[in-house]
Amino acid sequence: MALPRQIVLVGLALCFCSLPSSAQCGFAIVPATDKHWYRNEGWTIPGLSDAKGFASIHRTIDGKPKDWVWPEGITVKWVAHDESYDIQFPDAIFQEDGSRKRMLPRRFKLYRMFRWEMNGSPYAYSYELGPYDIACSASVDLIDDRGDGKFRLLISPGHTLMSLPGRNPEVPPVPEWLQKPKS
Repeated sequence: MALPRQIVLVGLALCFCSLPSSAQCGFAIVPATDKHWYRNEGWTIPGLSDAKGFASIHRTIDGKPKDWVWPEGITVKWVAHDESYDIQFPDAIFQEDGSRKRMLPRRFKLYRMFRWEMNGSPYAYSYELGPYDIACSASVDLIDDRGDGKFRLLISPGHTLMSLPGRNPEVPPVPEWLQKPKS
């Protein structure tokens, strides 16, 4: 009789231990998540107004400088913060496939924040985040889709600088307004 009781206890322990890992790692919205969320009034850009500054990113391999090869005109800068910086994404109503949805507010540990520019014009901010309620990481991009300084498009997961050795990281999608020749 002791063997089945042990199996049941182990089974229950496994079920309870797996509950936290099934929680959503990134942003919580009601009723469901998707990769592209649109907000006509624009998303706030947490961590921008109180940043310590912007720094160019230099990569080295075995102590020798190596540059990433970006599409022509693309540059990326690290948005500097204190090491223990927290970031808060506020409650927000947005559109997903024509229907209104709500993102719940969420606080994260900020691992890294990047500003992407094309020919000197900022067009995207990328975040690498650590939720406090589950052991995982999340990423998100905020993109200025019209060139008016409002970052209306939120993409999750975002584009970080992590990539396989020997490969360039991907850049956030370049909006159409930056691809048109200036007249």
